[in-house]
Amino acid sequence: MNKMRAFLLVASLLLVQNFAFAQAQRRVLIEHYTQASCGPCAAQNPAFNTLLFNNWDKVVPLKYQVWWPGYDPMYDQNPDDVDARVAYYGVTGVPNVRIDGTLDAGTSGSVTATQINNAYAVTTPLEMELIHSLSADLSTIYINCVVTNVSAETFDVANTVVRVAVMEQELIFPEPPGSTDEVDFYNVMRKMLPSPDGTPLTALAAGESFELNFEYALPDYIYRYDQLGAVAFVQTNGSRVVHQAAMSEALGAPAGFADLGLELASSGPESYCDYALIPGANLVNDSELEVTSFDLELLINGEVAATENWTGSLMPGMSTNVTFPEMAVEPGETEVEFNIAAVNGNVDYNRMNELVNTESFYTLSEEPFAEEIAESFEMTPNLTTPVHTIIESNDPLRMGVINAAVVGATGQVGAYAASSKSIMVDFYQWSGVGEQCHLVFDKIDLTNRADSRLRFDYAFANYPGFGPDRLTIAVSTDCGESWTQVFTGTNNEIATVAASTAYFVPTSAAQWDSISVDLSAYDGAEELNIRFTGQSGYGNNLFMDNIEVTGTIINAVDEPGLLANKVSTYPNPASDLVTVDFQLVENSAVNVSVYDAAGKLVATLANNSNMIAGDHRLTWAPALSGLYLIRVATENGAVTERVSVIR
Repeated sequence: MNKMRAFLLVASLLLVQNFAFAQAQRRVLIEHYTQASCGPCAAQNPAFNTLLFNNWDKVVPLKYQVWWPGYDPMYDQNPDDVDARVAYYGVTGVPNVRIDGTLDAGTSGSVTATQINNAYAVTTPLEMELIHSLSADLSTIYINCVVTNVSAETFDVANTVVRVAVMEQELIFPEPPGSTDEVDFYNVMRKMLPSPDGTPLTALAAGESFELNFEYALPDYIYRYDQLGAVAFVQTNGSRVVHQAAMSEALGAPAGFADLGLELASSGPESYCDYALIPGANLVNDSELEVTSFDLELLINGEVAATENWTGSLMPGMSTNVTFPEMAVEPGETEVEFNIAAVNGNVDYNRMNELVNTESFYTLSEEPFAEEIAESFEMTPNLTTPVHTIIESNDPLRMGVINAAVVGATGQVGAYAASSKSIMVDFYQWSGVGEQCHLVFDKIDLTNRADSRLRFDYAFANYPGFGPDRLTIAVSTDCGESWTQVFTGTNNEIATVAASTAYFVPTSAAQWDSISVDLSAYDGAEELNIRFTGQSGYGNNLFMDNIEVTGTIINAVDEPGLLANKVSTYPNPASDLVTVDFQLVENSAVNVSVYDAAGKLVATLANNSNMIAGDHRLTWAPALSGLYLIRVATENGAVTERVSVIR
C-alpha cells in the first residue's frame, strides 16, 4: 500500500514537471540577403537552395533582394522594407545568411546542415500557426497568425514583436533579371506587414494565444499569384533572438483562372535609317482551361498605343499571333512593350511567362545634325541618353551618363576632375564577357571640313586577372549599314591608372588621359556616324568625356590674311568669361558670333560693326557648359576658334 502511494506520488510529480517545462518544436528562420546581379550569389545560391529543400520541414526561409552590387527588379519594387531589414542586422555584403536572428552564418555557400540542426534542437515556449488566402479576384491577401505560449510560465520578453511577410515562394524567370545567369529565386519577401517594425507581442500567460489578422491589397508588381504565401516570426529587438517562425506555403493555381504566355514577334526597322515597325506578339495558353478572350495592350515608349480585344477559342497548349498595324518610329530608341491586361475577364495569375515583353529598336536621324561634335555630357540627366545619340547594349545598365553621386563617389568625375559628369562603361559589374554596348552619334556633315579629327578624354583601370575589356571606335558613311574601325584598345594599351580590384572611379586629374583619332580620310563626307563600343571582359570601369569631332572650316578661310594668326580666345577651357582678342590690318566691318556645337547661334558680340585697324577685345559671359565656336568675320573672310566652357 505504501509502495503504491509512493509510485502515484512520483508519477504525479513527473506530470507536473513535464507540464511546467513543455516546449514547442521550433522552425529555424533563415534570412537570406542576396541580389540578382551578384556574381558570388549566383555561384553559391543553387547549392544553398538545395540545402534548404533538403531540410524543408525544419526551416522557414525568407529572402531579401538588396540594391547592390547591380540591378535587381525585386528590390526596386519594394526598397523600403528591404532597406529596413538590411539596417536591422547591419548587412554589408551579399550573399549573407542570418539564422534565427543571432547567428551570422556568412555567405550562402558557408551554411551547413549542422548549423540548421543545432538551431532546430533549441527549445521554445511558443507555437505559431499561420494561414493565408486570396480574394476571389486575387486582389487581396488575407493572413491569420496565432502565437501560443505552450509552457506553464508567462512569456513576457520586453521589446518582442511578431513580424509577418508576404512572399512569393517560387520565381523562375524566363531570363535572368540581373546581370548574372541566376533565374531561380525562392521565398522572396514582397511586403512586410504592417511594416518592417512588426507588431508588439503582449505578455502571454501559460496557454494564452496572441492573434493577428491582415487584409492587404496586393501591389501590381506581384509576379505569380499562385506562388503567394506568408512567413511570420517572433523576434526580440536588441538581442535579435528569433523565438519561433512559421510559413504558409503557396496555394497553387487559383480555380477558374487561366494563364497566357507571351512571345515577342514584332518586325522592326531593318537598319538605323529604316523607320517601319510592325508590332506583334504570340500568345500561348499555358493553363488547363480554355481561353475564350484576352485583352492585349501595346505600349510604345511606356504609353498605351493600342489594345487588341481578342475573342475565340484557345485550348491548352495552343497559340495565336496578334499583329498590330504598321507604324513609323521616330529617330532614337523605340521601346515596344506588351501587357496582358485580362484573360477570360480575369487577371492573368502568372506573369512570369510574359516578362520578356519588351524589345527596343534603334534608329538614327536621316539628316546630319551638325558639322562638328562637342559632347561634354554636362547637360544630360544621369543615366539617360545624350541628345543626337543612341545607347544600344546587350545589357542596358552598363553604359550611361553619371555624376559622382550615381557611383557613390565624391568630387568631380568629369574629365581631369574639372566637370561633374562623364559617360561610364561599367565593366566591373558586367559579367557577360564578350557582350557589347554602343554609343552611336547621329550623322555629321563633313563636306566643308578638312583635317577632321576625333578627340576625347578618358579614364580606365584594369582588373588583375580579368579582361580584356575593349574600347573600339568605328565610323560609317551609310547610316550604319557598314562600319570601318578607326581605333581599338584593350587593358594596358589604354589604362590610365594601375590595375585595381576596387571599383574604379576617377577622382583626380592625374587619372585621365586623352586620345586623338585622325578622321581626315572622311573629309568631304556628306554624312558620317561615329560609334564607341565597349566590350566587357568583366574587368574594371571606363569613363569618357569631352567627345569632339573638329576640323578646319574650308569655306571660312581668311584669304587675304586680314585675320589669320591674329585671333585668340582665352581662357580655354573657360568658366565665367571668355575673352576674344583679334587684330585688323585695315578698317573693316566685323561680325563676331558664338555658336554651339550643333551650329545654333547663341550670342552676337559684334554685328557688322565698323572697326579701325589695330587690336580689339570683346568678352562673352557663357550661361551653360559645352563646346562653342566663336567666329570672327570680315567682308574678306573669317576665322573660327573653339572654346570649351565648364560651369
